[in-house]
Amino acid sequence: MNTSLSFDQAADFYDRTRPLFDATADLGIQALLDAAGLGARILEVGTGTGRISIPLMERGANLIGCDLSAKMLARQREKYPAARLAQSDAVSLPFPSGYFDVVLTVHVMHLIGPWHAALREFKRVLKSGGVLLNVRTYEAIGDSIRGRMRDHWRDWLQTQNVNTQHPGAQSGEDVKAELQALGAHLKEVEAVRFLHTYNLRTELDRYTNRVFSDTWSVPEPVYQASLAELRAWAAREYGDLDQEQVETIRFVFDVASFDP
Repeated sequence: MNTSLSFDQAADFYDRTRPLFDATADLGIQALLDAAGLGARILEVGTGTGRISIPLMERGANLIGCDLSAKMLARQREKYPAARLAQSDAVSLPFPSGYFDVVLTVHVMHLIGPWHAALREFKRVLKSGGVLLNVRTYEAIGDSIRGRMRDHWRDWLQTQNVNTQHPGAQSGEDVKAELQALGAHLKEVEAVRFLHTYNLRTELDRYTNRVFSDTWSVPEPVYQASLAELRAWAAREYGDLDQEQVETIRFVFDVASFDP
């Protein structure tokens, strides 16, 4: 049984709710190209609608994308007909061993149930001396109100015996530890950091619209109660929900290199 999370239900709204910030669209994409190297054969696992892969291909990247979700892949093909795509599970990639110079993952390891096996599969399809680039495009630096909102929402649901835990890796540190166990050498590359402005009403709307994947499995009556609780908490903690909030965000990725 496949325990990874498919984004089929997000295909129609994903691009509206997961934009690539202007501040990262240039420097972040270029940093990935620089890390991959000129002419590298790249596989993006969890390519989705092409939020990252299309800008890479537009700059000349030799990239193949794969994803569990046929609907997300169809959306990418509509946007970029030249895209080379394969529907596949991350633990059973339809490519020969040693085929790619680079495997790219972007906000996907927490969605892959058998993520340990997936990392071994990524290593299998990499050439000797290949690299895995594991990307976070919007990682908060320091205190994050959005992070506190997420923690409060999840903690409240736990009191209702509802688990919102993703099926895959629970932290980036877990992924790093497993990569090191597989023989990888790790380094972190920060491409850019910038200020992100938002307000809490807009963030609450994202919960209302079930934008986040960890909201999808919560039963409707419990979910509505969790929304009421979250709105009350936000108003109590921060007052004016329309007040401008500012966070420092960075586009960062781990480079896992495997020796030749």
